Amino acid sequence: MKHMEQWFVDRKLSYKPKHFITARTPVTTESLSWIAHNLIGRYHLGTEMEDFQAISVVSFEDHSEAMLYELTWS
Repeated sequence: MKHMEQWFVDRKLSYKPKHFITARTPVTTESLSWIAHNLIGRYHLGTEMEDFQAISVVSFEDHSEAMLYELTWS
């Protein structure tokens, strides 16, 4: 896993690639800290409209990390 840490120096992306999976659980400051310390893949923090309100969502490149985030924070 050490080689992945070197490859993904900038894990937080400013854009969302098409193959990223968006988690539907809203993002909090605690969950962002959890992502930074417990996951190793790339992610994107963005906003989406839900019921006429903008909510913060996170998208993951690795499907298993998206699932782990959902199971932990939903």
